[in-house]
Amino acid sequence: MLTVLLSIVYSYSYGQYSDDDAKKVIEQRIEELSARTNAEFDFSELYDHFLELYEHPININTATSEELRELMFLNDNQIAVLIDARSKNRGFSTIYELKDLDGFYVNLILAIQPFITFEKESKPMPLKLSNMLKYGKNQVLLRYGRVLEQQEGYLPIDDSTLAKHPNSRYLGNKNKIYFRYKYSYRDRLSFGILGDKDAGEEFFSGNNSHGFDFYSAHFFLKNQGNLRALAIGDYHLEFGQGLTMWSGLGFGKSVMAINIQRQARGLRANTSANEVLFFRGAAATYQFFKELDLTVFYSNKGLDAGLDIRDTSSSEDLVFSGIQESGLHRTPNEVVKKNAVNEQIIGSNITYKHHGLRAGFTAYKTIYDKELYKDIAPYQYYDFQGKENFNMGFDMSYANKYLSLFGEAAMSANGGKAVLIGSIFNLHPRLTFSLYYRNFQKNYQAFYAIPISEGGKAQNEEGVYLGVLLHLGTKSDIRFYYDIFRFPWLRYRVNSPSRGNEFSMQYERRPSRHFSYYFRYQFEDKAINLTDDTAPITFVSSKKRHNIRFHLNYKLSHQLRLQSRLSFASYDQEALVISKGYLLYQDVQYSIDNIPLKFSFRYAVFNTDDYNSRIYAYENDVLYRFTVPGYYYKGQKYYVVANYKLNNAISMWLRFSQTIYNNRETISSGLEEINGNIKSEITVQLRWKF
Repeated sequence: MLTVLLSIVYSYSYGQYSDDDAKKVIEQRIEELSARTNAEFDFSELYDHFLELYEHPININTATSEELRELMFLNDNQIAVLIDARSKNRGFSTIYELKDLDGFYVNLILAIQPFITFEKESKPMPLKLSNMLKYGKNQVLLRYGRVLEQQEGYLPIDDSTLAKHPNSRYLGNKNKIYFRYKYSYRDRLSFGILGDKDAGEEFFSGNNSHGFDFYSAHFFLKNQGNLRALAIGDYHLEFGQGLTMWSGLGFGKSVMAINIQRQARGLRANTSANEVLFFRGAAATYQFFKELDLTVFYSNKGLDAGLDIRDTSSSEDLVFSGIQESGLHRTPNEVVKKNAVNEQIIGSNITYKHHGLRAGFTAYKTIYDKELYKDIAPYQYYDFQGKENFNMGFDMSYANKYLSLFGEAAMSANGGKAVLIGSIFNLHPRLTFSLYYRNFQKNYQAFYAIPISEGGKAQNEEGVYLGVLLHLGTKSDIRFYYDIFRFPWLRYRVNSPSRGNEFSMQYERRPSRHFSYYFRYQFEDKAINLTDDTAPITFVSSKKRHNIRFHLNYKLSHQLRLQSRLSFASYDQEALVISKGYLLYQDVQYSIDNIPLKFSFRYAVFNTDDYNSRIYAYENDVLYRFTVPGYYYKGQKYYVVANYKLNNAISMWLRFSQTIYNNRETISSGLEEINGNIKSEITVQLRWKF
């Protein structure tokens, strides 16, 4: 039955993918990541990666294990299974042949389908000027957006009042402007530049007379003989499991349940507008032997920070108490923090690879030009302070067709240690388990470390995670995970050591290729301070969150696709703070025949008691922009996205969204406040490919 299903899907859809398919594949993972953080990220880099794979698919019949890691959906065990079967069967011809491989379930196979091919031989394209001119691709992207309602930070103000309160208004206008140029030649060479202006920042005036508030540029060369990679400008590093060195995005726990192993890609270019977690300088990876790679890197960049004066017996020293990660420079107070501290990083990584074994060692030194000095709160007692830090770590993984083992151990200059170890194994063709243990000491200090964790960083946490994926026939599966954790020291808003647990379960069924649905339940129990202004002592209490979701996805025709979702959320803090809410939305995606015009529309109704019971949901947006807002309070929201392809070179997008609150007289607060109950936003984008 699975063979028939995949054969039908393959024959129906092969060759009919559009640029949006790469975006659709990662929507769920982005939604899961964003639901765990209040920070905003530019996910365009992730989309770039999958778009490159879509345009130049990986040849399943010749790809190395390193190339298969680029798919990001396969763990080492699945890669080992695929390579073993490929060797025995002398390759694959069609995608439905993958159904016989252990661990390759329907959703996984269909997820990687746009990014793989089944050619018997791969013909490498040499990096020559003639090929670069003929096959290279240029892209220019321009984006404009703004909130239409008046906000406090842009209201008129008299000069005398502004002189007394200079941070009471934004320096720039409310326009958001983004520009990007990129040239790419397959995955061998790319270079480009981008500029980004946030709402409220100046543009070709004042502190930004040179134009954008943030610029980023990169030059990246790959696979030139023994030179595996070379980066000049802005770049990222990914080694091991993210415990020692990992910049950029790192997906954590998700409903995928068994995907707990990071697929490190080493050195890669930075093409996003994220203004903090990247490196600026130069790095290179060189292959000394077939099994041995050496990466060296150097970074020198400015960081946003507020400076203070610390009196000493001999002088007054400038110090900073923390790094500002928002990247916003809208007021005089924010502008003075821009690039106030210099950060230099120098280090290297050596990686050994042989069949299913992989081992690596990473070491780097961080130097600030000013001392990080905190007037610490109790929960910050073990945080890094000083001018210099040193981190080193050892990672190892081994995989065969039955199991995958991986781990990493790291240490910082103060002697703080951290360790993680995990495994993924198939007990049965329909049953896969994952097990993951981490122990990050409270005094381990690493800024560029993003392992899978509950607390969001590699410090002050110990936990055990169990994930299970069970296939119930060819049309349905169930997956769940249970994570139990403790924090040996205090945390922000938690005034004592604490512990907690989290459970997630999802049942998904695909009755046909046109219709699917899933049911999801998630529960979390963690500690938080009990706020009571009348009590002389702050007590720590338990907060419990429940989330229930029912989602339908159905395709009525090749033109019309519908999605429906109903979500419930509840928040309970010792029965003293109780909050509940729901979200209901309907999505409509419509493509017009004979006209290159597509529409995406959503109408949502939401009602939550407060922010505690907020519900996150992915929203369609213009190309390269991903929106995952939290819905809270009471109201309704709708948006429409129109995409028109003028020709093969030029495409345009227009997005309009409006949120109407039924129980609010003002929206947001501070300089972002809107005096009213409606918030409208417009985004326009143009892409030119040549």
